[in-house]
Amino acid sequence: MRQHRSDRHAATSDRAGRATIHDVARLAEVSTATVSRVLSGGKPVTAQVADRVRAAAQEVGYRPNPAAQTLLRGSSRTIGVVAPDLGNPYFAEILKGISAEAAADGYHTLVAGTDEDPEREYRSAIELARWVDGLLLCAPRMSAPRLKEVAAAGRKLVLINRVLRHPSVGAVVVDYHHGVRLLCEHLGSLGHKRIVYLEGPPNAWSDQQRQRGFRTAEAAGQTIIRVPCGSSLRDGYGAVDEALTHRPTALIAFNDHVAVGVLSRLRELGITVPDDISVAGVDDAPMSAHIDPGLTTYAVSTVELGRRAWQHFNPTAPTNTIHLTGELVVRASTARAARRRRTSQA
Repeated sequence: MRQHRSDRHAATSDRAGRATIHDVARLAEVSTATVSRVLSGGKPVTAQVADRVRAAAQEVGYRPNPAAQTLLRGSSRTIGVVAPDLGNPYFAEILKGISAEAAADGYHTLVAGTDEDPEREYRSAIELARWVDGLLLCAPRMSAPRLKEVAAAGRKLVLINRVLRHPSVGAVVVDYHHGVRLLCEHLGSLGHKRIVYLEGPPNAWSDQQRQRGFRTAEAAGQTIIRVPCGSSLRDGYGAVDEALTHRPTALIAFNDHVAVGVLSRLRELGITVPDDISVAGVDDAPMSAHIDPGLTTYAVSTVELGRRAWQHFNPTAPTNTIHLTGELVVRASTARAARRRRTSQA
């Protein structure tokens, strides 16, 4: 004779915090193998049995072990994402795009930030590779040999803004060479001939691509002075004083995040943008259109970047490098170079 459900609930409710698959099987009056099939999406069972198992699992508070489900399915339906700076709005926007694409296909994302530390980035990637179906590394800073180790450790590796010569590694990269050329041509059209570039992290592949663009500008007659900086708002703020000693008429920051720090320091020094000096960035971060003055920048859709990167996780997708080209966005932070610009408090 079957026990009434309310009686069974009373008998099992006190075990909700430690319910097991055996409790679910007993309550649903099926085998543990059937419970496993229903909750892991394995071999199909009748709708009546599936409903009974799910109801029993909910009643006793049973939650399947994720590691066990991964073993059963041979898949975690999770993609690991590693980014160098989660405080940078640019990477936050890419993560939003990736997460949306993954969710639409029934996948989860597991995210790790590395604070621009190549060693930490390597360790995070190797650890994530043990648990996820694929890895997406955003602008990785680690060396090429270590990237190859990560590729060998995981099922699938996709890169954003980094190229690796490896037969199974796909990539999506922004044409920063083109972007810097557009910025320099824009500033050149405004009469700027002496420009300071606030360099990005030394290990950043995208900084190397920007440098190519600046060499093109130098060949066209512009003077480019390179000042070590970094990728954060604080880096930009701290690099301004040295940049001004070179008496430029314009500054180009590694990214918009850096440019915001630049604007903050210039404001403290009483230097007006763009009347005293022009400032431009790269990436068109969300805040760039809303700061004062609005920031001139090179824009590439982070939504498209995320969408293209996700396509590489499709088993039938070719393993190649996709190049995305952006556009120049002119705002109020750049203007015609005056004959004599005030670039210091003196």
